[in-house]
Amino acid sequence: MSAPCRVAVVGLGGMGHHHAAAVVAEQGCELAGGAEIDAIRARQWQSAFAAPVYDDFESLFDHESPQVAIISTQAPAHHDPTLAAARRGIHVFCEKPIALDLVQADEMVAVCSKREVRFAINHLKRASPYNRHVLDRIAAGDIGQVLSLRATNKGGRRAGNELMEMGTHLYDWMRLLAGDVEWIHGHLLQLDGRPSIVADIRYTQEVNPKDRDAGLVLGERAYVSARFHSGVHGEIQFAAEETTDDSCYGIDIIGSEGRIALRRSVGTEMFLHNGGHMSPTDSWQRISLEEEDVDERGQRRDAASVRLLLQRFMLRDLVARIDDGGMPLSCGEDGQRCLEMIHATYESHRREQRVYMPLTPREHPLTRWRAGT
Repeated sequence: MSAPCRVAVVGLGGMGHHHAAAVVAEQGCELAGGAEIDAIRARQWQSAFAAPVYDDFESLFDHESPQVAIISTQAPAHHDPTLAAARRGIHVFCEKPIALDLVQADEMVAVCSKREVRFAINHLKRASPYNRHVLDRIAAGDIGQVLSLRATNKGGRRAGNELMEMGTHLYDWMRLLAGDVEWIHGHLLQLDGRPSIVADIRYTQEVNPKDRDAGLVLGERAYVSARFHSGVHGEIQFAAEETTDDSCYGIDIIGSEGRIALRRSVGTEMFLHNGGHMSPTDSWQRISLEEEDVDERGQRRDAASVRLLLQRFMLRDLVARIDDGGMPLSCGEDGQRCLEMIHATYESHRREQRVYMPLTPREHPLTRWRAGT
């Protein structure tokens, strides 16, 4: 792409600022404008970035003719602007989760495919150079045969809310490492230890008004098992700790001859253990990659700097895929299958059995459970 890629941002809250900063920082991009229904947020964003702001995305798309639309709204407002952009031939970079249910997600993927526009989902961890390093080490046999993945959440939220928040990243991260899922088995609990029931279904902002709106959720603690087509077994835990500890968030990759531990939700910390067994007294070797950890001045990056770097990587990748017609680092189908894993967790708990992919029916399982269907 010879001329700068014009990028518009829909939804100018916190993530709208992060995305706009990445656009401004990328030499091959220019900020075309934004759309926001909240007047205060619109003024703050316009003051920060000196770009035109509209009160609806249709006007933004029609007046500014962007090549890429970043959809940084909350989940209930991902579907409509994605379709509006795709039908105009505008490529889409959408926040996670992709949508509220698989009916919406399926339509978003189908319309983008039909219109031949690139469709990316902001599963930010996919941009981390550590992932390429880990996959190279696995391919080289450094930890032997990969047997299982163990993922742990960072706490501070109830499981239902977290499944649609940071849990989306954990599920997607596991897919990146092990491939597509064959089946899911989920077990959801309330804090008193009893299994969650239909009467416990809530909207995310009923559970916590400060959380983003992600529709219906269930469960205060969750324990999930997954079988990947690759033969790898997965386990995910959402223990509902009262406080958040990002150093606990991540995945252990357990191999026949060693283990790799990946931690933190934005910048990555990596540790390696050699050996087929491991006791609590065994040591880990820390692995560092300057590509992510160190800036141009040779200074160690802080969390904000790493976030900006990874956002730039995601945007840069999407622009490159527009040119070569390839699939983005995290494409629409990745977002669709990640949401499918989340909904299969609910459906498995409801049925008290494994749920095999593809998940059917595609309507939200908690909506169907409430309706008795």
